[in-house]
Amino acid sequence: MMLFRYIFGRVMFVFLMGFAAVLFLIVMMDTVELLRRAGGREGVALQLVQMALLHAPSISMKALPFVMLLSGMWAYMQLARSSELVAARAAGHTYWGAARAGMAAAFIIGLFATAVYAPLSATALDAYDRMEAKILEGKGSLFSVTSEGLWLRERREDGQTVIRAQKTNSEGTELREATFLLFGPNDELVKRIDSTVAVLVEREWSMADVTIHSIQYGRNAEPPSPDKQAFYSIPTNLTPTEIQNSFAPPESISVWKLPAAIKGMETAGFSAKRHRTHLHAMISLPLFLAGMTLIAAAFAIRPPRSAPFGWIALGCALTGFAFYFLSDVSMALGASGSAPPELGAWAPAFGAGFLGVALSLFFGEA
Repeated sequence: MMLFRYIFGRVMFVFLMGFAAVLFLIVMMDTVELLRRAGGREGVALQLVQMALLHAPSISMKALPFVMLLSGMWAYMQLARSSELVAARAAGHTYWGAARAGMAAAFIIGLFATAVYAPLSATALDAYDRMEAKILEGKGSLFSVTSEGLWLRERREDGQTVIRAQKTNSEGTELREATFLLFGPNDELVKRIDSTVAVLVEREWSMADVTIHSIQYGRNAEPPSPDKQAFYSIPTNLTPTEIQNSFAPPESISVWKLPAAIKGMETAGFSAKRHRTHLHAMISLPLFLAGMTLIAAAFAIRPPRSAPFGWIALGCALTGFAFYFLSDVSMALGASGSAPPELGAWAPAFGAGFLGVALSLFFGEA
């Protein structure tokens, strides 16, 4: 038990140090990239640093499995180089006991990442997207789906338009039971348009069975009276591609809110394969990290004279890179619908575990 706690703490410490270093590098590189995109704009330096800090957690989530692999490899290599593992084996402890401690640390890290760190990174990424649209791009179309229907926001030169609809087609170009809220330059509501159907045709929303409420302001303003029209249209800068691309990415939605978001998207008529794949990837993350640590242990827990540490590190890194690439392919297949989302998300976790066991049986007791 003492050996288990010792190796558990060592792997956890090395991971925290490595992850902090990676996070710092991400912030520095992202800050430089944001400064380049700002093009020398004055008065936004602090905001760009804030954006880099908000963006770093979501990027680090993508690097988490590989950081876990390298951290496990480094921790076990240090234990092997200092002959602590040799002494442990002489005392009757097995390879699997040492590997189990690192896997337990990785599993705990994965649970924390899924339950706490990923929701925080999603909130930060959502704030980053809003700041990016405001500071760097100046547009900011946003598409979201809730239990109340779907919402779309479009920025205009003289204000913005907020659209809510009960249902839509898969392209987002036909809205059912839609409400258009037109806001002026000072964010005051100037017009509400209700329509049974609105179709996006050649840079305009063409509506049928329309009820228009024009809002007046001032001392002599009168309550809005409904103006019913059979057909009506308003201009827009949106295209079907922009509507699809303006969906909130699954990484910007908390894992706790993803089931409701998936249900809302599917009820509205959209495909939620990408979001469903991400949800299952987050659930399987603890097993994935444990498998990556087992792969690292298989390479690193070896007698110091059996192989040069440089070759061990290179072999472990190349194996990790290859497996990390294949896991990305599996996730992409699940998100695109070429494979079931559950299979695309869970295959890397089970694959890492099986590969780790195979390598352990080949190297572990060498």
